[in-house]
Amino acid sequence: RFRHSKVQWNQIMDTPHDDFAKELTRIDWAMYCSIRPRDFVRHVSVKNTTHAHSKILEDVNRMINHFNHLSIFVEGMILLRDKPKHRAKALEKFMSIAWKLRQQNNYNALASVLSAVNGTAVYRLALTKALVPEEVLKQFMRLIILMSTQRSHAAYRLAWENSPAERIPYLALLRRDLIAAEDGNMTFVGPEGSLINWKKFEIMGQIIIGIQKSQERPFYFPHKNEEVMKLVLETKILEGDMVSRRWKPDPIGKNNQLTLFT
Repeated sequence: RFRHSKVQWNQIMDTPHDDFAKELTRIDWAMYCSIRPRDFVRHVSVKNTTHAHSKILEDVNRMINHFNHLSIFVEGMILLRDKPKHRAKALEKFMSIAWKLRQQNNYNALASVLSAVNGTAVYRLALTKALVPEEVLKQFMRLIILMSTQRSHAAYRLAWENSPAERIPYLALLRRDLIAAEDGNMTFVGPEGSLINWKKFEIMGQIIIGIQKSQERPFYFPHKNEEVMKLVLETKILEGDMVSRRWKPDPIGKNNQLTLFT
């Protein structure tokens, strides 16, 4: 509803890290707990061409769209200001928010913020990053290691298994595991496909059980932060060529270009 501007930027800077992260988690939880486990299976089984028009899959699609929106929101707010000192403040802010998201076991929002900060448009801002306190950078590096793709996201999977309290999974990896089980295993085996491959459904069942267990431990939010909710959900970030026209690189070279996160 609103074009992003310095007004929203200042609101974000004035909002405590913990309050901002809690509201992001509240929004994510509202979307995540509305998804039935069977919806995830249907989402990887139904052809992509019908996703946008299927009411059955709208809850999963809503959370995927919110993941992308949050990433673009974070990237846009960091790039909004022209001076490196202002960008450094925004970068430090979202790095600190990412740390709070990790403490709340909200891995989905954490991955969204990481994708924005590690996107080419922000990652190449060397002068901006040099102004961020070293302690914040070290904390953020721990988050990068946690969510890295090495050994099939081994660090994240270990953290997920050892998060007994309230938690929200990294949705993209959850879908990838279901897709691997769906496409990597035949449904029917044996002579002339007369037997059902129950091992395939056992693998998918283990993934679904993890979803069910996480949804059985709800987050508790005494109230919602209306200001943060409106900032995140109602701020329109310019995309594509319109962003590239507004973006100005750090003065570290003439060959800086903008590459948007997709």
